[in-house]
Amino acid sequence: MKFLLKWFKRLIVVALAVIFSLFAIGYIQYRLLISNAPLHQMMEDQRSKSTYVTIDQIDSFYLETVVAVEDKRFYQRNGFDFRAFGRAMMTNVSKLSLAQGGSTIPQQVAKNLYFDYRPNLMRKIIEIYLLYDLEAQYTKDEILEMYVNIIYFGDGYTGIQRASTGYFNTLPDGLTQGQATLLAGLPQSPSRFQLSNHFQRAKARQKIVLSMLVDQGIISEEEAETIYKEDVYVTN
Repeated sequence: MKFLLKWFKRLIVVALAVIFSLFAIGYIQYRLLISNAPLHQMMEDQRSKSTYVTIDQIDSFYLETVVAVEDKRFYQRNGFDFRAFGRAMMTNVSKLSLAQGGSTIPQQVAKNLYFDYRPNLMRKIIEIYLLYDLEAQYTKDEILEMYVNIIYFGDGYTGIQRASTGYFNTLPDGLTQGQATLLAGLPQSPSRFQLSNHFQRAKARQKIVLSMLVDQGIISEEEAETIYKEDVYVTN
């Protein structure tokens, strides 16, 4: 028993040393990254685009839905969500993959500003450093605003302005609840849910989105049914 306890302690020490080394390397890479591409410059580059819209130009129900679906503790939490990350890592271990990242909205902003979509452990570590920068320099509303402007919705539409006008021929502040909940579900897997050729999949995803809104007390079950039945016009 003492022998096993001794080896267990050694394993813990080794694991902690590996984690410390990974975060140390990640910090060095993070510093190099922001020295070449400062966060404020990356944010301003996005804001200068003609399709960028400010938060007051976006339907409030859509924004509330995005937070409920992507990061329900967004406005209450500061820093890294260790709870979500732990759940995601357990899923990854069980599936022997890096598909789950437990990414919060700030992490997804960091990822979309600096990286591609290929899962990578070191990238996830760098994202942690970046999210603390984001939350130190920008308000929650500014981070959410950036998020909905840089996420991909499928069919070549990046950002809420292009998605709402491209799919529904309406500006982001004119989205109906049906359109809003449909769009909020697309970024999870744009190629699987894009409306041009996977509309039924997108509707199934919308049902999940609506269920999450009901569970969080944002809408009632009756309202969810009404929203789901809304005749959503798709221009594609």
